[in-house]
Amino acid sequence: MNMKPIVLKMIMYCFLASILFGCSSSSSSQQKKELTIWTFTEEARYAVEKFEERYPDIDVNLLFINNDNYLQKLISVLQVEKNVPDVFFVERTYWPQIRDIPRLENLSQKPYNAEEILEQQFEYIQAEEKDEDGIVRGLGYQGTPGGFYYRRDLTKEYLGTDDPEEVSELISSWDKIMDIGERVAEESNGEIHALSSWSAINNVESSNIEEPWIVDEKLTIDEGRINTLDLAKEARERQVEAKFESWGPAWTASMQQGNVMFYPEPTWGLPHIFKNNAPETSGKWGLAHGPKPFSGGGTFLAMYKESQKKDLAWKFMKFYTTDKEFLKELAESQQYFLSNKNINQELAPTLTSEFLGNQKYFAFFVEAGEQVPSAPQTKYDNDINSIWEEKVNDFLNGRLESKEAMIESFKTEVGNHFPEIQVD
Repeated sequence: MNMKPIVLKMIMYCFLASILFGCSSSSSSQQKKELTIWTFTEEARYAVEKFEERYPDIDVNLLFINNDNYLQKLISVLQVEKNVPDVFFVERTYWPQIRDIPRLENLSQKPYNAEEILEQQFEYIQAEEKDEDGIVRGLGYQGTPGGFYYRRDLTKEYLGTDDPEEVSELISSWDKIMDIGERVAEESNGEIHALSSWSAINNVESSNIEEPWIVDEKLTIDEGRINTLDLAKEARERQVEAKFESWGPAWTASMQQGNVMFYPEPTWGLPHIFKNNAPETSGKWGLAHGPKPFSGGGTFLAMYKESQKKDLAWKFMKFYTTDKEFLKELAESQQYFLSNKNINQELAPTLTSEFLGNQKYFAFFVEAGEQVPSAPQTKYDNDINSIWEEKVNDFLNGRLESKEAMIESFKTEVGNHFPEIQVD
């Protein structure tokens, strides 16, 4: 059989089809580009959805991993450099452990020039985005300054006002808070407390330490931590705090029940703590400044230095931290306070929260964010913080008889966990 005429006809058919309809096997330029991202937080889904809408030629493979397993999985793939995502989210608690792993892209160099993005952010965030050599290794997209969320009905009843400025003045020192707490507990027959637990004090004071836990491979207990311990003991003895376990059922129920007056929490406390746990109390809350500025939590984006999709990875990171249209929509629709203070300032005059009695909460946090100190961090912080909190609880509950005994027990525990650390 003569195949030449058949072959010629097939060639002619493909030629004509390519002119009329394009080749059936699309060129690489018509195929979607793929970007792999790992995350532990649901909020990533919203950002990815908006990113894909903006860039329909990019298909994001978003892998959600439970937070309990996330850190170890991420460290493992970075160490062996196999199946590493192009971009990965890292919670602030674990960021010091990830930041110094030599697998993260240098974002200070060209073509990123990330310092230009950092200039738009609060100073306390900038300090955390850099490694010990001052090289930018990640970008924070979330602003997390804190404030004292308070029940307006309780401050009106016991303090005579629910005005944020007046309340701020009334709680401008721990001495004032202790006096208020003691009086309120007495007047309410122990039903109402100023604070939910000693952790409320720790939320504030932990942002104001001057030295990290480990300095030159030696355990260091900053004077601010001793001050926190003393304040916690005073609050317990004077019935200022309700002895609730943070994130426990009594703690969450108290927000709806109205038996705690003040909750020092960061920006994300509004949508994720108070609105979630006390949806029926909308309008009964306000925001006040407390004794000291502070922050809590936060999330960073980092890029794998051997990624084959660095251009796409950077496009996503830049989108999440600088894209004005997206960030304004995120802030307004999700009540999401940003790391980008320029956009926060633009929204501050008009953005209010019905849940907070129509208070201009963005204006509040813009002011608070400028005052937050840059607390030092080390890769040991998360584990040592857990040990410290456990020992403080033992002390407050009488399982350790004195402050001195508590500190010695703490040192022993740290030494057992980290033999490489010098503990006096």
